[in-house]
Amino acid sequence: MLFLPLLAVLSWPTIVVARSLSASSLVTCMENSLLSASYFDVVFDPDDGSLHYTLDFTSEVSDYIIADVDIYAYGFKIISRQIDLCDLDWKQFCPLYPGQVEIDSIEYIDDSYTSQIPGIAYTVPDIDAFARIKIRNTNGTSLGCIQAFFTNGKTVSQTGVKWATAVIAGLGLLVAGVTSAFGNSNAASHVSANAVSLFLYFQSVVVITMQHVDQVPPIASAWAENLAWSMGLIKVSFMQKIFRWYVQATGGTPSLYLTSSTINILTQRSWEYASDLAARGYEIVKRSKPLVLYGNSNVLIFRGIKRIAYQANIENTSVVCTGFTFFILCAYVLVAVLFVLKYGSEVCIRAGWMKSARFYDLRQNWKAIIKGALSRYILIGFTQLVLLALWEFVQKDSPAVIVLAVLFLILAIGVLGWTSFRVHHFAKQSLQQHKNPAAVLYGNQQILDKYGFFYTMFNANKYWWGNVLLLHTFVKCIFIALCQASGKTQAMVFWIIDMVYLGLLIHFKPYLNTPTNIVNILIQLVTTLNSFMFTFFSNIFGQPAAVSSIMGWVFFILNAAFSLILLILILVLCAYVAFSKNPDARFKPATDDRTSFQRFSHNGGQKGPTAELLALGLAAKDHNENWETEIHKMQDMSKSTENSSNDVVDEDKTVPIEDDEKETFAGKIVRKLTKGRSTKRSKSQNQGKRLLSDVSYRGDNDDTIDGAEYTFEQSHKKDASVASFHHAAGRPEQETNDFIGSSNGRQSTNLDDQVNYSKF
Repeated sequence: MLFLPLLAVLSWPTIVVARSLSASSLVTCMENSLLSASYFDVVFDPDDGSLHYTLDFTSEVSDYIIADVDIYAYGFKIISRQIDLCDLDWKQFCPLYPGQVEIDSIEYIDDSYTSQIPGIAYTVPDIDAFARIKIRNTNGTSLGCIQAFFTNGKTVSQTGVKWATAVIAGLGLLVAGVTSAFGNSNAASHVSANAVSLFLYFQSVVVITMQHVDQVPPIASAWAENLAWSMGLIKVSFMQKIFRWYVQATGGTPSLYLTSSTINILTQRSWEYASDLAARGYEIVKRSKPLVLYGNSNVLIFRGIKRIAYQANIENTSVVCTGFTFFILCAYVLVAVLFVLKYGSEVCIRAGWMKSARFYDLRQNWKAIIKGALSRYILIGFTQLVLLALWEFVQKDSPAVIVLAVLFLILAIGVLGWTSFRVHHFAKQSLQQHKNPAAVLYGNQQILDKYGFFYTMFNANKYWWGNVLLLHTFVKCIFIALCQASGKTQAMVFWIIDMVYLGLLIHFKPYLNTPTNIVNILIQLVTTLNSFMFTFFSNIFGQPAAVSSIMGWVFFILNAAFSLILLILILVLCAYVAFSKNPDARFKPATDDRTSFQRFSHNGGQKGPTAELLALGLAAKDHNENWETEIHKMQDMSKSTENSSNDVVDEDKTVPIEDDEKETFAGKIVRKLTKGRSTKRSKSQNQGKRLLSDVSYRGDNDDTIDGAEYTFEQSHKKDASVASFHHAAGRPEQETNDFIGSSNGRQSTNLDDQVNYSKF
């Protein structure tokens, strides 16, 4: 009679209001056990001392039996009792006969037994406790071993936490996207870098709990369940029905573990799980450790990816379909938001409700921006797509799902691989021509809009760090998806990889400034500690069970506190952007010279060096009352020079200023900047050349970068310069100098320098 209240001593159902302890899975813990459970459900109510139990198990024993009951809490044995089952006054157990045993009854436990249960057992969430009952006959021969895990219904896996983390992380990405629609500003780069880092951190927590390790403490597993949405594992009931139908219609066999009334699922400890137990019936697998659990045709032990799926109430055969579907749905939402911003802003501008400068970049380069936004989204979902696609090759839900996995794998690797190649190509070309990778990567607005997501988070000289990040993620996905048979291998590889990546991160400090580097180093430090703790969960060191249980609480406290800090950080950054008139002033500039090559304004009109040159003319306005007349004279002189220079081959041939023409102050400035040369060059000699970072020097097709030819001719026509002169904003002289030359001592970009952009 004693072992029944002790059996209910440390347990929790999922959601209960009153205090209670329960257990719903009974597994064997001995090789060749003569007892195996088909159904098991026990609920203990400490308020009235009632114990409701339903047992259905198969016995191969024909003898009088004695039960040795041990109760463990967080790895410590807290109670140990020996019970003669004949003392329980149960005819089914005295003696026990071979066959099917079914019991459904209620017993009331004496207060002397219930008082031994500590009050903390009813209040601590995700309690780590189990009861182990070893059965032997009166001669001391071991006949069987059964084990049950308990829950009290309180858990850290809460719907509110899931929504809060998802909404705040999504808000950060949304603010970063909207801010970048105003232009690739300093604020957009900072919010984007931190939001992406937060999202990748959430994914890393879920991925690491997908390891097929020996034991995952309930508190650690429950916290990871809060973040399963970051991998697209979100249960929607009607979708699950569709996925089940789709798998079956395309030649697969959908699993029904969630709806089965004859199969119990254990998602906690086990050494090894045979994925086809239900198909092959009862099976015993050899193991070398003393604390071992065994499943059968009625009790399945889920670990790794299957455990995460089961805790998210998703069938094993629907995991891949669920992840892929939510990835596509979120992509549609992203595109819809960008379309609303573009066409909504155009309507508001035409109606006079919004200034024409608003969303100028998005309206002018919306195709490149959409491509860049979708590529950034693929970067965020890279872990999800690669891991689920590789897992499908092992799971083999159906031929159609395998084809989808191949397509999504090609999509993720292809898009980001091509992006990596193009970024490397542009950076290499920029280094060859300007000794600075930022010249092309930030000077060409179309490249920045389309590929900037891959490198704007990092220092301009560390543009290649995106490749390291992808490689780090890809290797981890391979080991999670393809090495589910060995949790020890997964745990050790993860720890080594994360330690190496942390060392590289500290050494190179690749992010755009010091605060962002600190945040990402701390994120990787926490991730490395998580990997270290999972080496203990895999039992690779053979440590006592108490060590793993305590580390489970350390895992929860560390990640919960750190997640809260990161979420607050994202909220603060979003508040800066939303409520500041000048968000860029709120963020520390990047520690590179990207701003020297980016556009300074986003309100239309002439951009780049031409606008800066004309701004100098405005500065000279007060020195001559007839400055506008002089400019028109210079335009007429330029036109006459143009007619006489069509047959000239030498592009450096100068056009001297006539002696009889009185030179004005503005004319002196122009002559100094052009060194006395004609501002009109031969079209045949200058095709394919343009000034650096001048977005007005674009090819005819704004939607394509590859193969575009940029011409130098139109940007230097005097009539175009004069026409745009009235739109040039008065820029301070120091700011103009900062544009012409690098502000941090790097090689400057002179207005006379000619940059060959013949082919990208």
